[in-house]
Amino acid sequence: MNKLRVKFTKHGPIKFVGHLDVMRYFQKAIRRAEIDIKYSEGFSPHQLLSFAQPLSVGVTSDGEYLDMTVNSMVSVTDVMDRLNAVMNEGIKIIAVEELDETSVKAMTDVYAARYIAKFRETSKPDFDWISEFKKYLSKDTLPATKKTKSGFKEIDMKPMIFDYKFDTEKQEVMLLLSMSSATTLKPALLFEGFFKSLDREFSVSMLSLHRIDIYKLVEKDNEKYIEPFIVTDTSERFYLNG
Repeated sequence: MNKLRVKFTKHGPIKFVGHLDVMRYFQKAIRRAEIDIKYSEGFSPHQLLSFAQPLSVGVTSDGEYLDMTVNSMVSVTDVMDRLNAVMNEGIKIIAVEELDETSVKAMTDVYAARYIAKFRETSKPDFDWISEFKKYLSKDTLPATKKTKSGFKEIDMKPMIFDYKFDTEKQEVMLLLSMSSATTLKPALLFEGFFKSLDREFSVSMLSLHRIDIYKLVEKDNEKYIEPFIVTDTSERFYLNG
């Protein structure tokens, strides 16, 4: 029995497919690929499959993850090739990694996510939003009202922003935001707070969002940093203060 972590991309029209449908899509794809996946026991067995973090509808990504348990396999490369052979356009498996038995589920390990945010061509602000956004992010606190399962909650978004970087030529910003079980900050809420501070109207449909990757927290040798779920030679590591 092997525990595997699969990294995949989501591009094109399939970005409009919701999380539950993506789950069903992978369940069928795994059967078509003849992956020897393990099923749960009981009267209604299901594939032992779990996803790291749902991706909002309309958002593209280069770093989505799912964990699955297989009874047997030839190699991780064979699993990747089999899956890619049955994938529809827009989803591509880019890495498969074997996990040790003590590894926790991907959804439990999520700590942060990195995005690229910019405005759609038809929704570009009529002001220098990058200059104003820089001023906004430099504030000591960034209050916002977040909708939760139990109602609405007042939060400070500032501690949930781990890193950001602007590209003035491309008119976009890279945002590394908290996505742990305790504190999750979505780009849309941050931009909503930004526009509210300027007394301007905002709609999430104005944004074009792309998720670069999902990150886990690592505490090792007196260091605290975050890195992608599957680390490659080109992966970036971000060190945290405290």
